[in-house]
Amino acid sequence: MQYTRENLKHQVYEIFPTIIYRGEISCHKEFKEKYQQELCEYWHYAEDLPREELQSPENSGRYFLHHNSKYEIFFKCLSENVRQYLRVLEVDDTLLNVHITKSWVNIHKEDLPNIKTHIHNCSDISFCYYLNSDETSDKLCLHQQNNNNEVSDFMFQTTISGKYNLIKKYNKYNCNNYYVSPVEGTVVLFPSNMMHSTVQMHERKENRISLCGDITLTLRKDYLKCEYSRLDPSLWRQF
Repeated sequence: MQYTRENLKHQVYEIFPTIIYRGEISCHKEFKEKYQQELCEYWHYAEDLPREELQSPENSGRYFLHHNSKYEIFFKCLSENVRQYLRVLEVDDTLLNVHITKSWVNIHKEDLPNIKTHIHNCSDISFCYYLNSDETSDKLCLHQQNNNNEVSDFMFQTTISGKYNLIKKYNKYNCNNYYVSPVEGTVVLFPSNMMHSTVQMHERKENRISLCGDITLTLRKDYLKCEYSRLDPSLWRQF
């Protein structure tokens, strides 16, 4: 196409989008039937944990599901989704190893508050697999910390009344929050440094049960000369 002054009028260039990936866990039905109750008991119903600590799985210290060989079927499905996520980004996933560094059960009952805005540090990709959910389950909310399109301070902020809002409606250019519905049997993958939380939209009918965790990528051992990403942990030395 030859660019002229005429056909360049009102041109919009969409650059630097953030990718949130959702994929299907192919073993979901079998995995749920076999392990849902056992997974619930792994964390939430532990009698040795005070009620206030049950609101934060990581505070329980129980985030090593990936070390249980019984759950390997799920983590293999998860790994395939991670690689598909990388392919969407045109990354050569054959050069990389996928390491699950943390994994825990998150059970959100009807009387628990929303999960506050936070990030997951010390990892590359975070995941949330919905083992049990319905249309009333809280949504995952991804937050943009700095919207470069907000060229004037607080231009995209809104009030409940809407009387003095500058924006007329939200779109992909002016929103700072994006909601993802918790579809059972799917996994959502996103950058670990992305701010996220959960938001209650409806009166909850049943528990939302999810398997969440963090992923770190490293180079395969036969790609030592590649200067990108981390070397394989087997090559590290601890002092």
